[in-house]
Amino acid sequence: MAQTCTADVLIVGAGPTGSYLGWKLAQAGCDVLLLEALPLEKVGAHIEVIHLDQVRFDEFAIPHPLPPERLHLVPANRVWSIDGSEHFEVRYPFYVANMPAFVQRLHGYVRQAGGRIIDHARVEDAIIDNGFCCGVRGTCAGEPFEARARITVDASGTAGAVRTRLPDGFGVENCPLPPEQTFFCALELRDDIPAGFPTDNNSFLGAPGFWNKSYGDGAILGIIAPGSADNARNALTQWRETTYGHPGRLVARRVGCSPYRRAPSSYVGDGFAGVGDCVYQNKAFSGEGITSGFTACSIAQEVILAALEQGDVSRKGLWEYNVRYLRGQGAKFAGVMAFLFPVNGLPRQEVDYLYRHKIIFCQEDYEYLNLHYELNLPPARWEAICRQLRAGVQEGAFSSNSLQLMDTLYGLSRRLKAHYLAYPDTPEGLPAWSTVTHSLWGY
Repeated sequence: MAQTCTADVLIVGAGPTGSYLGWKLAQAGCDVLLLEALPLEKVGAHIEVIHLDQVRFDEFAIPHPLPPERLHLVPANRVWSIDGSEHFEVRYPFYVANMPAFVQRLHGYVRQAGGRIIDHARVEDAIIDNGFCCGVRGTCAGEPFEARARITVDASGTAGAVRTRLPDGFGVENCPLPPEQTFFCALELRDDIPAGFPTDNNSFLGAPGFWNKSYGDGAILGIIAPGSADNARNALTQWRETTYGHPGRLVARRVGCSPYRRAPSSYVGDGFAGVGDCVYQNKAFSGEGITSGFTACSIAQEVILAALEQGDVSRKGLWEYNVRYLRGQGAKFAGVMAFLFPVNGLPRQEVDYLYRHKIIFCQEDYEYLNLHYELNLPPARWEAICRQLRAGVQEGAFSSNSLQLMDTLYGLSRRLKAHYLAYPDTPEGLPAWSTVTHSLWGY
């Protein structure tokens, strides 16, 4: 006989997003059960060292990290010019933290609030009764189990352990994350760095990698590449050897992944909700999805509690989560995603031209983007930018093709944001809205 567990809310995935949501729901008096496939002490170990915006801890009512979880508080990030001769500082403080320790702290908050966590629990199927997702089946420490709840939340990250097992016609996109729309982040943790190499946190315009702080005076060298972990590892090795050789002592290699794909048209179905990387809620400009996932969790928590209280856990009863997220952070991310990544891929000399004229690649825009999750490009400023770019075309410093591309992307970005701001109030409006969505994105 399979072991059976029950709860008001079942959360699959006890990483940062699932743990934060479980904590907040349990604090509000909800009976919460979290399932995690890994041993709890291993959650987050695949990345190990993370960077978290300092300002978000107060925003989401999370106590700030302390040593040994907190490795550093970095007041600014350096962004270097194409030729490496100068830099500007993005004055936006963030913590360098040990991810397993951070997640374990969240686990402690879940338990203190009365929530339960079970590890070694692998989901193999979603339980669908009368069209509702009522829980999951799988194995726990090798033995079969069922976990049932009034609402099941997928917080399992890019695996989408529940979402990808939902039946066709459920109302939530169930396709796995395509490899070509997955960004893999390869990292090398290094120590005993000789003098003459970068210190603190650094990114490099026109170059794929970054050099950030790690434990003590050590460094993390990293790179993001699509397609596969091997692609990212090979790209990191090539960039590091070409740029720095073999600085210091290699301590460890790590790799993680995040989605780079438009948001699903709906995060909710009957008895179901998705949060975090599972439904592509990571930041469109950096790939980090922890703090942006907390935004979704804050909304989802309020909607879930209201749905349970009202006795309506249907798609319609959970719909407000879609509306509030996709008209807010989702609309911002759609606009940034359509514009910024292609612009980052312009030829190096054109990126340098943008840098020299403080267009996108400047302190003010980077700080605004980190704080507000969108670009500060009102029409009047964009018109001024286009005048500068046309001057660059006349000088031969910027190509007319790139100018046309940027203007096209700007228009698409604004149309996408406006479209998400008009997300339908009810499920009945979704088919027409989705048709336009697929047309704008092209997939």
